[in-house]
Amino acid sequence: MSHMTALAATASALLVASASSASLLASANFASYADGALVGQGSWAQYQTSATGPLTVNGGRVRWAGNGNTASNNQDAFLAFASQVTQPVTGTTVLNFDILLSISSAGTTPSYFAALNQNTTGGTSGNFQNVRMAAQASGAGYVFGTRVNGQGGYPFSYGTTVLNFCQLYALRAEISLVAGNANDFINLYVGSDFESLSHYATAGYGSGAVSDISVGAMLLSQFSSAAAFESGVSISSMSVSLVPTPGTIALLGVAGLVARRRR
Repeated sequence: MSHMTALAATASALLVASASSASLLASANFASYADGALVGQGSWAQYQTSATGPLTVNGGRVRWAGNGNTASNNQDAFLAFASQVTQPVTGTTVLNFDILLSISSAGTTPSYFAALNQNTTGGTSGNFQNVRMAAQASGAGYVFGTRVNGQGGYPFSYGTTVLNFCQLYALRAEISLVAGNANDFINLYVGSDFESLSHYATAGYGSGAVSDISVGAMLLSQFSSAAAFESGVSISSMSVSLVPTPGTIALLGVAGLVARRRR
């Protein structure tokens, strides 16, 4: 095998390694769920105490109540990881938060419909919803947005490409937890499926020093708002994976190449 051919083979192997060596932290394919209440299926639990306007599964998708309840929260639900993922001491920890969904309506000042809960429990003490995901009305369609930190002062970063209502999209938040304070960031990707994703938006910290994020669960939110949250969210599947960093994958690829050359 020539040197250039070997390098090409190694590059291809790195791409495969990136996908195959990701560690799944939590996942839900709602096609396997029974129609009815989400909470109680697949280890989903109610977040906090509100059971108003429950999240439901219908036809293999989770759907929002969308009853315009602005006085108090509708039901939220979370699916916990086995353990919390915290900030690395050095380097970067990368997570993929993947959602397959469609949006049939969106507000101009929406709340978030999904997030990563800080803790693995549904208690309120010291618990923020980080990596918040939103859909905002734009033109004849809508745009996706995200923000790193659930604490105040860090607005959503939205994409500029307008998406179509009632069309199924693959949405990936690639989360980089970077050692040091207030330097985490999210690259948001959108595509027709997870094999054809394109970069859509990037969110990071603005300025100042705040607590860096940790994550312990996927969360679906029907948060109350002065502006009624859109009812148009419909999710087919979602997952969170821990992804090897590019440096780690490269080392694995080079080791494999050296082993092959020695043979």
